[in-house]
Amino acid sequence: MRNIKLSLFIFLVFLLQNCGDKDISDVQVSKKTIEIQRDFLLSDSPELQIEILDTINLEATENPPISAIQDMVFAQNFFLLLDRKQGLLKFDNQGNLLRKIGKMGEGPDEYIMPYAIHLKENIVLVADWQKRIVISYDLEGDLSFSSQKLQGHPISFYENDDTLSVIQETINGNKEKPRQVLVSLIEPKTLEVKQWEKPLYGYNSNYTIIHPIPRILSRVNNVDLFYKPIIRGDISSHNATDTIFKKEGYQLVPEYTLQFTGFDDSHQLGINHVVMSNSFVFLRVGYDNRSYHVIIDLENQHPIIHLRQLFDRDLTEEIIPKPLDGDVFYSILRNESGTEEKNPLILLYCITSSHN
Repeated sequence: MRNIKLSLFIFLVFLLQNCGDKDISDVQVSKKTIEIQRDFLLSDSPELQIEILDTINLEATENPPISAIQDMVFAQNFFLLLDRKQGLLKFDNQGNLLRKIGKMGEGPDEYIMPYAIHLKENIVLVADWQKRIVISYDLEGDLSFSSQKLQGHPISFYENDDTLSVIQETINGNKEKPRQVLVSLIEPKTLEVKQWEKPLYGYNSNYTIIHPIPRILSRVNNVDLFYKPIIRGDISSHNATDTIFKKEGYQLVPEYTLQFTGFDDSHQLGINHVVMSNSFVFLRVGYDNRSYHVIIDLENQHPIIHLRQLFDRDLTEEIIPKPLDGDVFYSILRNESGTEEKNPLILLYCITSSHN
């Protein structure tokens, strides 16, 4: 009888410990609050101070038409460009096409819907959203490996020190059972996906579509950050807050709270685009049927500017700053003069100062 009581006691302790760990991200409160005021969003904002580092013109005669750039990676003597219609292309730094890598199709060495690329030494990884696999090629275009089918549809990669993660979304979702975002480790050479039974972490989201968010993982001050997207109706029903989490072991705990203040409850408020770099977060905030692109200084924990235009152009998905290395960004500029254009200009730059 005594042994039975002891066993029951140990079992209860085990249950309590697991219950306490299950919702750690929901019960803990972030230590850092970043306030975004309505007056800040609606006020005039100074121009973003940038330093242009280089430009790449893709108008070379032999280049195919580039109309739907999905992702880019840069190396010392070349860069790789993923176009949703043309597939994966390799260029020299002057913008001349060197070769195509792989091709569109349903074959074992082909991709149907390439969504993200990652360069590791002399191997390039391609995430195929439709096939739910990762394919790797050498830089001459030959197939190296193909992964097993993933649990979700891959949308991006994230490298941290010696580990590489592939971020996926599940295909089905509704109010009762929302989509789930999964982050699993993948071995870049063999494409072996680790932790099949238990992904690195996953969570339910009310988003009907996750993949418009190109980069939800980042690293600031040696801390891995993860943005958990949500859909909000009126702000009062969501406490007017959003959260950026950090990873501790195999759990997510709050690191930054985005506090929206002064907004009218009768107007819908939402975040529908996020890009995180090493120091900044770029948010596209929707409010009262208008879009505002807010740049947040994570290190100093405050918004520094909101953008309606960049390079004297209205902001589009292509012009929104996208991080390359550190705080170097690129934007894709297309000809707006009305003359015939085959391909865009790629602008590389860094942010030279912040605003109080």
